[in-house]
Amino acid sequence: MSQSFADRLSLLVAERGPICAGVDPRPARLPAGVSREAWGAEVAALLGSRVAATKPQLAFFDDTWEGPEAVARASSAGGALSIADCKRGDIGSTAAAYAPRILGSASPFAAATLNPYLGRDALAPFVEVAAREGRGVFVLVKTSNPGSQDLQDLRLADGRLLCEQVASLVHELGLEHRGPESGRSLVGAVVGLTAPPDLVARLRALMPHAWFLLPGYGAQGGDPRVLEAARDAQGSGVLVSASRSLTLPWEGPAPEGWRERVLRALEQMQADLAS
Repeated sequence: MSQSFADRLSLLVAERGPICAGVDPRPARLPAGVSREAWGAEVAALLGSRVAATKPQLAFFDDTWEGPEAVARASSAGGALSIADCKRGDIGSTAAAYAPRILGSASPFAAATLNPYLGRDALAPFVEVAAREGRGVFVLVKTSNPGSQDLQDLRLADGRLLCEQVASLVHELGLEHRGPESGRSLVGAVVGLTAPPDLVARLRALMPHAWFLLPGYGAQGGDPRVLEAARDAQGSGVLVSASRSLTLPWEGPAPEGWRERVLRALEQMQADLAS
């Protein structure tokens, strides 16, 4: 690909806004008689020309790739990038086997989420493949779940939090992989909207060139002040992820007019972020 991942994402966010549609097919909320794979592809086709990115969660497709790849292809048809929400993180040799499968030339995904717990050598193969193929990665730095504090908030001997050490690693890995147009890196960070705004501001200072993927909007009750703290010096660099509140905005089985409900939820989210 001639244009870097960070530059492509920058253009899409500037044109469409910073929304990433999470595609998590929860069986109890799907339309009657529609498979998870078919629903995911249809949602991606519906939103692929309206959002910057989609994010299919592998777990909700029975931990198989067919459904997420269908989402990615449908997203690409509308011009949106698709992030494989697979949270891979393994020893170097295993990571080197995973990386081409998820981010190689035959993959429909533009990026993937990564778990940094095993360290630099577990992330490096993904960064290398992403750099070669014009794709990106998002490393878990400060996640939106309540249990994130169990490890990510541990204080190190020098006074920093563990998540701040991970942020420094993200910055180092991405420093040589910045887009020539945007100046942003292909190595991004997952930072929850549920984190304290002052912590998010510190993480942004540690990762000035990283894209921030921000889960926690809607159902998880994310704080809008965090969005402002997460913006980079250019006033952007953020991608706000929503799943249930955007692509499944109802309780129980999907209503007959579920597509219209999704589009109304998108309009509401766009208005919320604009305000």
